[in-house]
Amino acid sequence: MTNLVMIPAFGCDERLYSEIAPFLPSNVLISTVICDGDSMARCVEQVLAQAPLKFVVLGTSFGGRVALEATLAAPDRVQGLVVIGSSPGPVADQVAGLRRSERLRAGEAVQVATEMGDRIAHMDGPNGPAARQAFIDMCATLGPEALTRQSDALAKRSDLWQRLGEIACPALMLWGVHDKYSPAAEGLRMSAAIPNGRYVELADCGHFPTLEYPDETAAAIDHWMEDVGLSPKL
Repeated sequence: MTNLVMIPAFGCDERLYSEIAPFLPSNVLISTVICDGDSMARCVEQVLAQAPLKFVVLGTSFGGRVALEATLAAPDRVQGLVVIGSSPGPVADQVAGLRRSERLRAGEAVQVATEMGDRIAHMDGPNGPAARQAFIDMCATLGPEALTRQSDALAKRSDLWQRLGEIACPALMLWGVHDKYSPAAEGLRMSAAIPNGRYVELADCGHFPTLEYPDETAAAIDHWMEDVGLSPKL
């Protein structure tokens, strides 16, 4: 049995991955950890406290960054890493990130979620509008306090590019070609920097492959896990 711990994106919960679960093999035991610490270090602590002793970690966007940091923090426990739409680099515009946190504290959670939702999915794709609405709905469920803590963690993230060579476990970078938050080129660069890295991209897809193309996303993850020996066929 392979333990697969999935960490949702900013504002999201287990619904981000509900569409891919039916497509994953029965010998993969899935769990979700929703991180809401106000720093990446606290989020990593949440993951390591809730995860099994040995596990494969998958994360999207904010969750992808947490997954990456958890892999670096506990290389003896993480057997494989899947990053979806998340850069190892520092925050591109800290002022904008801190401003987002200020708006959340000021009661603008609905506005922030709507603005982000407008860029989340590739709207011309078959599931783009539904993915956008799912994000907005999940943000409403998570609530402004957790959103603010996640925003603070994102605004304070550091540069990990130079540490990618430390990752010894197999790693999959999975990207939507039309990702407006983290360009696909970032995923390709990451896969080259990680010794056992691999890159897969999905056409007509934005920031949320698990919602926009769940069957293709699950197939890519399943194939990778089997190929690197993390999920042998039954």
